[in-house]
Amino acid sequence: MRELENLIEQYVNIRRRRHSFISTGLAVKALKQIVPACSVSDSDLANMVANRAIDYNLPVRFDLNAS
Repeated sequence: MRELENLIEQYVNIRRRRHSFISTGLAVKALKQIVPACSVSDSDLANMVANRAIDYNLPVRFDLNAS
């Protein structure tokens, strides 16, 4: 779980430098490509990403089902 949290941290950190918001749909898709056997549900993963983005005061687009 710690490794997944580190990946989320890295993802959000990179995205915040290039974009003004975080998309939960794109984040889950990208993270699942890196960790295809992830045991965390997509919705839980999206929430983890959103929480990290909020820590950085980044707006979050909750579009998991739209992407």
